[in-house]
Amino acid sequence: MQESCEKDIISRKGFTAAAAPLERLLLTVGYSILHSWDAAADAVQSALLRAWRSRHCIRNVDSFKPWLVKIVINESKNIARRGFMTELSDTAAETPADPVEKIDVQYAVDHLPLKYRLPIVLFYYDDMSVADISEVLDKPRGTVISLLHRGREQLRKELKDYGE
Repeated sequence: MQESCEKDIISRKGFTAAAAPLERLLLTVGYSILHSWDAAADAVQSALLRAWRSRHCIRNVDSFKPWLVKIVINESKNIARRGFMTELSDTAAETPADPVEKIDVQYAVDHLPLKYRLPIVLFYYDDMSVADISEVLDKPRGTVISLLHRGREQLRKELKDYGE
């Protein structure tokens, strides 16, 4: 049974079927690093191409999602290093008007340091487990829990006025 799943990931149809449901997650991860939907889409496209070329390296089909997310993170970081990031103010006009609280929370999350932002986005926005985040970020489970805790603390400080 496991072998047939692996062959399914290796075929074009199987790879597409496995990757398609992850599109929103992958775009969100890219956006959390790049602050631009266009740049995030470029990162996802590049990551999917890399994943397709390396699909034979997947030993465990259950690792497909974390493996693909990790490739998107690396591609997004590469794009950011090359200087193709846009400022948050440039992308704010692209988003539809939301309630003030939602905008403020998103703004606060977007301005967290990357080491806290990625775990927060993966955990709260994309419902990834701590174990999967640990695998994606190559960090021990305890470190991921600490990063989530520290990220939440920073968000609490930034959004302290909402509790009143």
